[in-house]
Amino acid sequence: MIALPAPAGFAAGSTTRLLAHDDLPVNDALRRLASALGAPGAVTIRARQVHGRDVRIAESIAPAPGEDLVLGDADAVLTDRRGVLVAVVTADCVPLVLVDEVSGWMAAVHAGWRGTAARIVDAVLDAFAEQGVPVERLTASFGPSIGRDSYEVGPEVAEALTAPDGAVASAVSAGRGDRSYVDVAAFNEAALRRRGVRTIHLSTDDTYTDPVRFPSYRRDGARTGRIVTGVIRL
Repeated sequence: MIALPAPAGFAAGSTTRLLAHDDLPVNDALRRLASALGAPGAVTIRARQVHGRDVRIAESIAPAPGEDLVLGDADAVLTDRRGVLVAVVTADCVPLVLVDEVSGWMAAVHAGWRGTAARIVDAVLDAFAEQGVPVERLTASFGPSIGRDSYEVGPEVAEALTAPDGAVASAVSAGRGDRSYVDVAAFNEAALRRRGVRTIHLSTDDTYTDPVRFPSYRRDGARTGRIVTGVIRL
């Protein structure tokens, strides 16, 4: 497991192939992540990810210890419940966790290029604001994702990512022909900073170039495994 920075009283991390091999069912990978984070009996909550900007809020829940819940179609889950691991599943897309140590609200976010272009980060920050959480109090930590130099895309992807605000410095570079290399994590970092998030921990792990530790859809295709990234309030 890769431990992600989190405030005192919280734990966050991402699985690797050493913790959760490619053939392991997602629920089992969630359970292994919970154990690695020191909470083997945690409730786990995620959504059916659809590469959009919908956010699910798990507030009034009373599941049994060790239960695994799927809340419906969304790409981010928020909760303030103790003993609950909120998580997302990726294999190149950007996983992100956000925590407010004052209120206990936390989120796990799945930001592929489509969700990034659709402003999933803004939707999540709006959801925090609706719970009374000022964005400047949040701590944001990125998990492993495909790096810019590994992710060559067509002009429609580069245009969708840059359309809202223009190119983010160093997030786009020229590829072959009309193609470009893009850093999806950098676009999400820029969105966080634009909204006033002050504490941001980036990841240097490139899923594409590290086959020992990480599955990669771009490298291995649909048969590849998945990375589970989550955060829990202990």
